[in-house]
Amino acid sequence: MISIGARAHDFGRFPADELASRIASTGVQCVQLALSKALPNSPRYPQDVDINLVTEAFNKKRLDIAVLGCYINPVHPDPHVRDQELERFEQHLLHASDFHCGIVGTETGSCNPDCSFHPNTATEETFQLLLSSVRRLVKTAERISETTDKVFVGIEPVAETHTIHTPQLMQRLIEEINSPYLGVIFDPTNLVGRTGIISQNRFLDDCFKSFGEHIIAIHAKDYRITEGSCGPVKSKSLPAGTGDLDWSGIFRRLKNIGKTTVPVILEDLRPEDVPATLDRMLNLWNKTSL
Repeated sequence: MISIGARAHDFGRFPADELASRIASTGVQCVQLALSKALPNSPRYPQDVDINLVTEAFNKKRLDIAVLGCYINPVHPDPHVRDQELERFEQHLLHASDFHCGIVGTETGSCNPDCSFHPNTATEETFQLLLSSVRRLVKTAERISETTDKVFVGIEPVAETHTIHTPQLMQRLIEEINSPYLGVIFDPTNLVGRTGIISQNRFLDDCFKSFGEHIIAIHAKDYRITEGSCGPVKSKSLPAGTGDLDWSGIFRRLKNIGKTTVPVILEDLRPEDVPATLDRMLNLWNKTSL
């Protein structure tokens, strides 16, 4: 059965017990937890918090910590900063099993420190830099998994601005790394560019052909394309299932390849909008046939 969760920091920054209580009241089953965004004092490293306290708080509310968010810039232009960020991600990998979590996730950054658009991000040189960074993280995950539960490096592609900005580049990264410890956090809205896509079916077919078998988590939000003064414009994030994205098509493709237990994390929601979005997505899942 599909497990639908929420992004913890969409509920604000609170001590773990209060945060878990607020999230559980919406009915979701799991969370993506970014320690630095969701907990007081913005802890950057797992060892900056009482891990047992955090884990117990979520366990008491029957909430799985499905993903540890550790969003870094793995192609940061400053090598010293880049190394620090990779080390921070590695610490999350090291402690993931302490949170009973099997995925640590990041996006793929850009040549700007803040991950905004930079023309050099799309170059082969930047791809090779990303490849080096991800290879380091995956080797760390492989080593850690020899003595603890398996932990994945979860990579989330983002259209236009990030190093991995197309399904084909995600496929290339998977093939170059060639490790079962690398997985894809699929945010379909994030892979739609600012002017939209020509065909939903073609877009989703491309995604699932390129990396479907490697999907380990889904980020669920939505968008609409409207006609602006200079042409089509993609809206800000909308609650999943209320925009243009073909969620039935996504769910059908997941079922077709047996990905029926991957966590689906609702994103960019006000806490009061989570229950209705949860119900909508569960209904879509249950109604979607193979």
